[in-house]
Amino acid sequence: MNAIQLSKILRDLADPVIAENSLRFFKTGKGEYGEGDKFLGIRVPVLRKQAGKYQDIAWKKSSAC
Repeated sequence: MNAIQLSKILRDLADPVIAENSLRFFKTGKGEYGEGDKFLGIRVPVLRKQAGKYQDIAWKKSSAC
């Protein structure tokens, strides 16, 4: 598993309706505390289920870290 594969998995789970609601809830407008934040619209229970599938993956530390 690499970062590109993980990104695709998360983007496949994305829900644009939830993402739109999150933009308003977290105050992402100009001058607001979350200005510039972006959301995929994935609820926490869905993320936890995915995390459970990949909990045994050994991640390599890149030289960029």
